[in-house]
Amino acid sequence: MERLLWKIELQGVDQIDKSALTPLYQQKPNRRVLGYPLYLNLYYLGKRFYSPEKFQAEIEEETADYARKIKRAGSDSVKVDKLVERKEKKLAKLQDKKENGNWLMKTVGEPPTFFDSLKLVQTEEQIKIYLNSKGFFRGAVSSATETKNKKVVVTLQIKEDRPYQIVQHAYEVPDTAVLALLQNPSYTSLPKVGASYDEAVLAQERVRIEALLKDNGFFDFSQQLVTFTADTSYVPYTVRLKTLVANPTDSTLHKIYTVKNVYFISDAGLNRFGVSRDTVMLADVQYLAYEQKVKPKILNRKVIIRPGQTYSATRTLNNQRILSNLDVFKYATIGYTKLTDSLSTKTRFGELNANINTAMLPKYQETTELGATFTERVPGPYTSIRLRVRNVFGGAEIFDVGVRAGIEGQLQRDENKTGTRTEIGADMGLTFPQILVPFRNNNLLVRFNPRTRFSTGYTYVDRNEYTRTNLDFSFDYIWQRLNIHQFSFSPVDVSIISTPRISPEFSARLDEFAAQGNPLRESFNNAFVSTINFTSLYNTANYNQSNDAKLVRIFAESGGLIGQFVAEALPTLRSYKFVKASIDYRRYHPLGNNFMFVYRANGGVAKPLGEYMALPYDKYFFAGGPSSVRAWLPRRLGPGSSARIDATTNEVIYRFEQPGEILLELNSEFRFRMFRFGTTNVNGAFFYDAGNVWLFREQASATSTEGSEINYQTGAKFELNRFYKELAMGTGFGVRLDFTFAVLRFDIATKVYDPALPEGSRFVLGRFSSSKILGTNNQTTFNLGIGYPF
Repeated sequence: MERLLWKIELQGVDQIDKSALTPLYQQKPNRRVLGYPLYLNLYYLGKRFYSPEKFQAEIEEETADYARKIKRAGSDSVKVDKLVERKEKKLAKLQDKKENGNWLMKTVGEPPTFFDSLKLVQTEEQIKIYLNSKGFFRGAVSSATETKNKKVVVTLQIKEDRPYQIVQHAYEVPDTAVLALLQNPSYTSLPKVGASYDEAVLAQERVRIEALLKDNGFFDFSQQLVTFTADTSYVPYTVRLKTLVANPTDSTLHKIYTVKNVYFISDAGLNRFGVSRDTVMLADVQYLAYEQKVKPKILNRKVIIRPGQTYSATRTLNNQRILSNLDVFKYATIGYTKLTDSLSTKTRFGELNANINTAMLPKYQETTELGATFTERVPGPYTSIRLRVRNVFGGAEIFDVGVRAGIEGQLQRDENKTGTRTEIGADMGLTFPQILVPFRNNNLLVRFNPRTRFSTGYTYVDRNEYTRTNLDFSFDYIWQRLNIHQFSFSPVDVSIISTPRISPEFSARLDEFAAQGNPLRESFNNAFVSTINFTSLYNTANYNQSNDAKLVRIFAESGGLIGQFVAEALPTLRSYKFVKASIDYRRYHPLGNNFMFVYRANGGVAKPLGEYMALPYDKYFFAGGPSSVRAWLPRRLGPGSSARIDATTNEVIYRFEQPGEILLELNSEFRFRMFRFGTTNVNGAFFYDAGNVWLFREQASATSTEGSEINYQTGAKFELNRFYKELAMGTGFGVRLDFTFAVLRFDIATKVYDPALPEGSRFVLGRFSSSKILGTNNQTTFNLGIGYPF
């Protein structure tokens, strides 16, 4: 009798990580969503429409049909071969459907997991092996089963006992040069005296020893020469650990290599018979090419391998990364050849020739993008065309130029209806692969992929309420540590902003805001905005955000230092003074079985200074939208508990953008795999968001007067004794289509806590209605986005 494996419970696990035991199960219960076996029930739903007899009949019919076609083909072997090939493909598909079920059963649903006692025994064995690997040599594993309504609940009872501890760690290394390196206090071993025995740590120690030796000249060393012995016979619950490093099989010594010659070929793979490559010698490095398309003096700043150096694997990998980051080469490989004199097994030292091989990427690269957005429940097209020109002046420079245009829905501020927002823009930039400074020292930060970028752009935005243009220029220094930590410093970042058109209705609204103490009108003056800013971005997440990772982005900006001088020369342009800082922290936790928990904390302050006490509009913080608190429309949340109240209905009006000077956001998502459709992963997510924006100063209260349509509710100022009561909260569910190269995201979010409402009436989750998800309402919002929200 088949019984469904319903649940596996762990007992007695106090010291071991429970999540590490789950992958050891040789049988796993069907996945459940909020306790409900959703995928199993989808499987049975598909089975209602599944008939193996039908597929068997089709197999027999197709077999007979092809037999007739092959017979008619006679002696035409070519035709017969084609028919046989088509027949095999057709029958294979039908056989797969017969054996594995229809699309719903195979792709979305999960077949039932029936309890198998033999696999339970195998699970116990795997857990016992794992216990031993973690030093629990006296641990034990047992199991018990309970059956109810043909459902089996398995209880795995783990007896951990005490882990064995390392009380002594010694080396057994016949090569004294290797032994001296391992015993150097600068290089500490991973197994520690007093720590529990752990085979995972020993595996990491093998890797560490190999990397250490390869970075100190031991070119031929392999971690397979490293072994360990663990003596547990001394005292109970103790281990005397010994690390053994064997000599090479063909020698009594591990050879130390130095680099004799360095050859850089910038057109590897290209052969011109009868013609030799031109050779340029710089700093003892030989640059070879039929045509030196990239100036050797530029390449010389990117080569960190030099003659006379001791061989280092890390230096080699770093040099490959430096060359790859130039974005002018198809590939960059670095190999080594041993010199003939180094082949002797009787000498300690050897020599290598380093061979750096690269090949140029195409000089021109064009990218065209077409797509659509879905904003304010209105679809809109967009397009962009970009051209990249590599090695512009022969110094590995990159020139980029692009144009873009798009239309999207935009909620009109003064009418509760959706209009359009048209944006047209162009930009261009030139990047140099070095730090450009007034003095002649271009080797700054050479190991950190330094770049200097000059860029300019123009943006034209036409909305129902206004037309706005922005001409900007920036001068940036960019460098990075490995591939996970990038820095950017912009000593010059200026914009000239013009607002040639403001609708009378919107102008009147700005006047009303100004009367309430809101400085938003100042942001729509023609202006010259100058800033100095710095960004640090640390990111260990991969593209699909599926690894255990974190992201930390720190941004600091000061505005107005240049503007105060320009203001005198251009009195028609407003100049702003301000300081701004923000930090964005994200954490990605894999939970196994394609589950992931992600959370984010994002905050910032932007303080206006000087005469006008206003920020440029683009420097304000906003909350709400697809990557913020998703239950609110973009930029419609806050500030604080302030609100605009309809004087007639006494309801909160959510159609105005709400700029803030202080931002605090908290987001969390529980992501999981739902099913696979072809090559596309269809993933789901439950999310919960909280956040708001605030101002440094309270806006004045405006009460209703005759003919007035809107009342203003105070509460915009940030106050320590109440800000936590003004954190808006929303929750929802999302579906993500992961195409590998891009992620298309659909999120449905509904308000849980609305600080704009009076205290005691702010919990609004009960107002959610599934029938109004796509309608016009203030409770639930539908978001469409590209990529993950954070």
